[in-house]
Amino acid sequence: LNMLMSFAEYEREMIAERTRDKIAAARRRGKWTGGLLPLGYRLEEGKLVIEEDEAMIVREIFSLYLETRSLVHVVEQLRDRGRKTKAYVSKNGNVRSAKAWTKQSVLRVLRNPVMAGQIHSNGAFFPGEHEGIISSEDFNRVKAMLDGKPAPRMPTVRNPAYVLRGVL
Repeated sequence: LNMLMSFAEYEREMIAERTRDKIAAARRRGKWTGGLLPLGYRLEEGKLVIEEDEAMIVREIFSLYLETRSLVHVVEQLRDRGRKTKAYVSKNGNVRSAKAWTKQSVLRVLRNPVMAGQIHSNGAFFPGEHEGIISSEDFNRVKAMLDGKPAPRMPTVRNPAYVLRGVL
């Protein structure tokens, strides 16, 4: 019984490894391998196709961020314009309704290489089968801004009555 269990465990590990390798190979070829659909796309016959209404919001997010470099400003603008996140309906019927934008949801869009027509796999980017909503140049500029150092803060003004404050 112990030997049978060892062989069964080995076979499960082999199946899992083959499955991971197959998904990684599909991603290297630029195929969509599943998951929640990104904002701006719908799925047709296993391929991502641009959903123009949502793609307009993605372009708006990128242009606002490139103009202002401020996530807070982008969120405020999206909320003022009445924009919402993507609504999802799962295969089993569960509904995730559209919500108001937050800094995290904007960051998720800005950092997603799918928007530029790329697929991410094991730390590398590969050209995807799908068309990008934004250009690779814009995506790389935003990525560089997000990965860069934060803007320097204004020095705090100290009250001259408390000369030793912050020193001790």
